[in-house]
Amino acid sequence: MFFTQKNGCFMFICQRMTMVILSSILFFILSACGGGSSDEPAKTAPPAPKIIYTDYTITAIDGYLENATAWLDVNNTGSYSSTHPTSQTHGNGEAILSIPDTLIATNFPVIVEAKPLITFDKGLNRLVTNSFTLAAPAGERVVTPFSTLVYIKMKSGLSQDAAISDIANELQISNVELLTDFIANNNQRMTLIAADMVRLNIFPETPTQLVEVTVNPLNISTEVTQYANIQSDTSSFKAVVRNSSNIIELDTDNDGIADGEDGDIDGDDIPNEQDPYPYIIDRHTERKPSELLLGQIKTETLLAGQWHYFELTTLDNILLNVNLSQLTGDVDLYVKQDSVPTRFDYDCRSNNSFQSAEKCLQRLKQGQKHFIAVAAREDSGYRLEAILDEIVVSKVSLLLHGLASEAGTWNKLVDDDSFFSGSCTRLNIADELTELPQANSKGEYCFRLDFGGYDRDSGLATAGLDGKTCITVDGCNGDFSNFNLLGKEVETAIDQIVTALGIDTEVVLLGHSRGGLAARAYLQNSDSLYKEYVKSLVTTGTPHQGSPLGRFYRFMELNCIPQISYQNDSGMCEDNWEVVKMLAGERWYLDYEYIDLRVPSIDFLSPESTEIIELNGNILALENIIIAQLSYRGTNFGILAEDVGLGSDYDLYDYGAWFGGDHPHPSTLRYIENGQTRDSFIGDGIVPAYSQQLSELLIPVARNVDLSFSSTAYNVIHTEQTQQVSDLYSMFESVRVQIGWEQ
Repeated sequence: MFFTQKNGCFMFICQRMTMVILSSILFFILSACGGGSSDEPAKTAPPAPKIIYTDYTITAIDGYLENATAWLDVNNTGSYSSTHPTSQTHGNGEAILSIPDTLIATNFPVIVEAKPLITFDKGLNRLVTNSFTLAAPAGERVVTPFSTLVYIKMKSGLSQDAAISDIANELQISNVELLTDFIANNNQRMTLIAADMVRLNIFPETPTQLVEVTVNPLNISTEVTQYANIQSDTSSFKAVVRNSSNIIELDTDNDGIADGEDGDIDGDDIPNEQDPYPYIIDRHTERKPSELLLGQIKTETLLAGQWHYFELTTLDNILLNVNLSQLTGDVDLYVKQDSVPTRFDYDCRSNNSFQSAEKCLQRLKQGQKHFIAVAAREDSGYRLEAILDEIVVSKVSLLLHGLASEAGTWNKLVDDDSFFSGSCTRLNIADELTELPQANSKGEYCFRLDFGGYDRDSGLATAGLDGKTCITVDGCNGDFSNFNLLGKEVETAIDQIVTALGIDTEVVLLGHSRGGLAARAYLQNSDSLYKEYVKSLVTTGTPHQGSPLGRFYRFMELNCIPQISYQNDSGMCEDNWEVVKMLAGERWYLDYEYIDLRVPSIDFLSPESTEIIELNGNILALENIIIAQLSYRGTNFGILAEDVGLGSDYDLYDYGAWFGGDHPHPSTLRYIENGQTRDSFIGDGIVPAYSQQLSELLIPVARNVDLSFSSTAYNVIHTEQTQQVSDLYSMFESVRVQIGWEQ
């Protein structure tokens, strides 16, 4: 042992020895317990079990509620806690709660809180203006005002079945549907009641108030009972409001004022103290017309001098039939679009004698709101009904003749049984249409227009060559009228037809020669009326680009007038004037008037005329119409008539021929040709084939005709085209299919 005489050193050695002894004892203890440097690894605590979450979908409904807060009430207290599974509802009212596997979601209620200016009610299509809190019993995923009432009753000690039975019986709702999605089920009564109870603030505003209501449910039970009593009649739904004392009360006239505080309970503008039946609503007043549905029957009673008013909504484009029957007294019927009728302001009135049925039949293309008034001259019952009658389309063909022609040119077509069997009314602008033609076997009508109504109008008619005018009382077939005036005559004819047959009229215009140009002048004029009735334009032999023969007029105007000075000049003018007189029937050979080359219409048909140029400059105005063209190309230009004189054809080019009639001087023919050849004018003798085809004008502007037929039959001359019944029938049948007259 080491000792030192110094006390400090002795103490240090003693402390060191004590530490060594203690360390040895500790080592021995650890070794005995398996500690120290054993080869076995050290043990660690096991990991905590992993929590698994599943989705739990609920639906919140007044209307479907969007952006409301929904949570699972795991404490079963009704109070909100941030630790509860919580989510916001979406546009379909659904919220998805994330539930840990430590909870069974169906064991707990669901609470939903709607907040003003945050929660959107799709039933109201707006943000809610008042807070309200809804709940559903444990296991129910649809949270509604009805589930909330069940939840509250269960908190009072009732079983779920008993609570459902109580609420369903009180509100007269099916037990089975009470806790369902009534919007998806299209349950109108439940939808209205739910919206009403939320609007009336029957439910608690906050979760805290919900807890209070479950403790003391008397107030909410009382208000639900008050409401249920008002809505006890399941056949009608009544307006309900809170009065100034905040008590739920009936609002009979739905004016926002409770009946107990309303000076006119039934809203008939008669104060209660003067009204013998203050609770009986007359829903047929001028201020509040009753709704009438198509096909719905209203059976009512009126007192003498009383009026009933109804409002009817329909689609556009209808034939409306409003009728009164089963009258027991004298009653009048009034109908008006868009506003209430009066005794002096109406669209239709029926006021037959005592106890006769009354009827208003109106064809309406536009307008969806109609007002009906029933006025009693004496006490009477009545039966009111409004229905839609079938719209019957009147199908019409309007035939338009050409230059130097008249409506009789269509006789062969009209008389044919495949067309109109002889029934086709002639029209002109001077006479009114007083008698309709007989419809043919297909139910179609025929009219044919005699042009010439403006030929003698000194302010409108055009003078012809050498001052020639129309002196015939009935006009001169339109030969002294420009194209616009001819178009005006077409418009007048269609006006007469539509007035006679009604607005459900469809018209096909069939124009021969200049008649096709008259139709175009009408259709292409932006100021023309009644164009919507025209479904198709069919032309045959129409000089859409004019006729070279029209240049004859200009040649004579430049070289051979006045007639008295040139008709015997032994030169070209004498030759030409002889042709004029021969074709007018004033010289032998033809013995009838074929064509008068002195009328201004000849000039209008020149390819270079202002009339032709202006008409073709507006070709795109032919819109929304089926266009068909019938053309012929088997006759040389200049062949004007067949089997005349000694049985030969009359040919303008037979200059100098014996027994062939008079012919233009060759220099005149060269002027007519205008640098082209006779062969290039192949067609019908007067109108070249290319000019008969409207497609030649339409194709360059990215349009075309809808139907086209071209005949190469030999010598079908211009004046014979209206007699080509087979060709016209083939074309017309195709048109009828295109416009829907034939399947």
